[in-house]
Formats: sequence, structure tokens, C-alpha cells
Amino acid sequence: MKKIPIITFIIFIVWLTGLSGSAFCFNYKGIDVKVRCSGSESYDDNITFVNKNERKDFITDISLGLGLKYEGKTHSIELGGNIYQQLFAKYHTFNNTSEDLTLDFRQEFSKYDRITLKDVFTHTYEPRSFEDVFGRTPGRYSYFKNRLDLAYTKDITRQFSIGAKYSNEVNDISKEDINDSYLNIAGLEATYFPSSNILFMLSYDFTCRNFNPGSSATTHTVASGLRYYMTKQFYFDGRAGIDIINSYDNKNYAKPVILASLVNDIDENSRASISFAKRYYTKAYAQDLFDYWETRGTFTTQLYKRLGCSISGFYGEGEYIPVDVTDKLRGVSVAFTYDLSESSKGNLRYTYSDVTSTIDTREYNKNKIFLGISYEF
Repeated sequence: MKKIPIITFIIFIVWLTGLSGSAFCFNYKGIDVKVRCSGSESYDDNITFVNKNERKDFITDISLGLGLKYEGKTHSIELGGNIYQQLFAKYHTFNNTSEDLTLDFRQEFSKYDRITLKDVFTHTYEPRSFEDVFGRTPGRYSYFKNRLDLAYTKDITRQFSIGAKYSNEVNDISKEDINDSYLNIAGLEATYFPSSNILFMLSYDFTCRNFNPGSSATTHTVASGLRYYMTKQFYFDGRAGIDIINSYDNKNYAKPVILASLVNDIDENSRASISFAKRYYTKAYAQDLFDYWETRGTFTTQLYKRLGCSISGFYGEGEYIPVDVTDKLRGVSVAFTYDLSESSKGNLRYTYSDVTSTIDTREYNKNKIFLGISYEF
């Protein structure tokens, strides 16, 4: 059984190689069109995210994507979509098709005011990042997620600007014991640049999370922050404030918010960053507050002309209030990318994640090895 996905993968790669000589990239009336396709083989030692009776399998992934981009004098728009097919060597009932779609629109009304709109739709069967894993109800199940972010910014002077934003998030989850949730955020922000290397911010956000069926929770957030450039490439970003929360059980909380990060663009080929977050939050998976802190770090570099490397790590601890359930997540990912040609890349990635909890059934660990090739025409 384990030979089946490997054979499929080899056939697909041969097919891709045959396509690589064709011209799929073209420009029509200023619109850049790109076609992407990829194939990969991976080994996953816990495909169902459980702590007992783990299922191991080889998985073949085939994907096809399309990207459109248009840039005008005062506006730009990008649209990209992908379709993914997963084929399991042993557990065929887990075979699935998933999709994602991204829209990014920017419009300058004048040199003083502008608007940005971004919409990201995802339909998948497992989390795609450590941030998605943290606080998630374990198990293998499909979910639909759509996130819309709309922002307007106006420059009052060269040093002072104000802005307004609105966000909407829909989470439709197939697991029977998890209700669908809806998130709405409205906010205002003021930004002041006293000099070229420092920026001050003051913001207010109103957040409402609804469950269907279920109740809702609201949060008023007032925060201030700054960005300080120690050099042109190295800067600190920080924000601190307070969340005033009316929870699902109508209890009121006043809790601190702390967000901080350090970013260093070491050179044109290397970048390092580390971030920290501490707050109470309304997660999409349960009608409880999630009191958490997390830290993450990433490092990317170009080892050689064609060989790139990235390393990321994550650690988080969170408690669901008031059910008194605590989760911890440790995760690390190491990836290598090799440029086979101008339009093709080879990818090798290893990911490890470990979840511990005060509830045994929420615990699991997972190793995944990924080997693939991608083309962009």
C-alpha cells in the first residue's frame, strides 16, 4: 500500500516536467496571469491528532493554482486561488479536496487617503500553522473559514494619520460538538511619527464573537504602542492595553493586552523575528475565554544561490475560562527550498508539534515529513 502514493507522485512529476516547457504566464490588458501546480509526498505519524491508537500514513498531494494581478496608477488588485487533492495510501476514507481563495485590493483616493481590502477564504481538513493548532479542538475534521479585513487611512499631516477598520470572520466547522462562530471587529487608530525612526500608536477596538447556536461575548480594547527603528533593518514593535470583556456567561473582566516583536532584516537574503503575545481571547472553537500567552520565532536565509532555509518555533500556554482546561503547545518546523529552474522549486520540510493538556483526550504529538516540487508559469 505504501508504494501506491510514491508511484502516483512520480507519474505526476513526469507530467509536470512535460508542462514546464509551455508558456502559461501571460499579460492581458495589464493583468498578469500565473498558473501554479505542485506535487508532493509526505509521511504523517498521527493523521487524526489523537493521543492513543495513532494512525500513520503516506499522503500524496496534488495542487493547481491561478494568480491574477493588476496594478494601476492609484489602485491594485490581486486574486489568487488553489485547489488541493489529498490521497491517502492506507486510509482512503480520508481522501479529500480543499480550496483557498485570496483577494487583495488597494485604492488611493489621493496622496492623503487610501483604502485596503483583503479577503481570505479557506476550506481545509487540518490546521496550516502552529497558530491554527493552538487552542484548537483536536481531531481531523473539515472547516470553512472566511476572513475579511477592510481599512481606511487618512494622513492629516506628514507626521499624523488616522484610520478606521472593520473585520469579519466566519468559521463553519464540520465537527458535531463544535458550533459555528462569527467574529466582527470595528476599530479606530491614530498614528504619530515624531521622527523617521519612531512611531506612536493609539487604538480602540470593539469585538463581538457569536456562536450559532449559542451565546455571544464582546470586548472593548484600548491600547497604545510604538515602533522604534534601532537601525534601518532592526526594529521593535510593541503594544500594551486593556481588554474590557463581557463574557458568554455575562461575567465582566478587565484584562491586560501585551503584544511585542523584534524584527531584523539582517541582509537582503536573511531575516529573523521573534514575537510575544499575552491576552484573553474568544477562540472560534468554544464558548469560553482563552487566557493565553505565546511566543514564536522565525529565521530565513539563503544558504547558497539556489538553496534557501527557514526555521520556526512556537510555544504557547492557554487556559479556557471558566471550565479550567489548560493546553500547552510546542512546535518546530525546518524547511529547505531548492531552485531547480527559474520556474520550479523543490521543497523539503519537517514539522513537529506536541500538545499537552489537563484533559488527556486533548493531548497528542505529531511528526510530518514533506517532500515536493512546485512550478509557477
